[in-house]
Amino acid sequence: MLPDATVLNRILSGAGVTARVEETTLGIVAHVGCEMAVEALAALRGSDLDFHMLLDMLGADTDEGIEITYHLRSLSRDEDVFVKTEVAYDATLRSVWNLFPSALAPERETAELLGIKLDGHPNPKRLLTTDGVAPLLRRSVPLRTVEEVRAR
Repeated sequence: MLPDATVLNRILSGAGVTARVEETTLGIVAHVGCEMAVEALAALRGSDLDFHMLLDMLGADTDEGIEITYHLRSLSRDEDVFVKTEVAYDATLRSVWNLFPSALAPERETAELLGIKLDGHPNPKRLLTTDGVAPLLRRSVPLRTVEEVRAR
């Protein structure tokens, strides 16, 4: 089921968050500024809509920056909502692990693979690669061929 977009918009604006809420083929998506992402997630978690579960957090390089998507679920209402925000290249993203402990690993993975920094994460070390490896999912980083990998 989809949550009511007008109710979602009212909850976010009541928390002082400026958002653009739209219904897409994926579901309801709330676009918020990076500086208000944590506040938006906290407002949804604390609302009557009961979005207490972070299913996933992922990032994508848009050639203009990094788009972060948080996928929240309300188990009691059987509803999902997506919160999207843009982060500049090499910027810092505030951690949401204290709101959603399930964000611990996805935040580290996203930060490492897309080259952003985490603020407030209890263990922001690399999760998948070693120090010195360029952000693997950045469009500006060329993919290596099998031959290049084998030659090392």
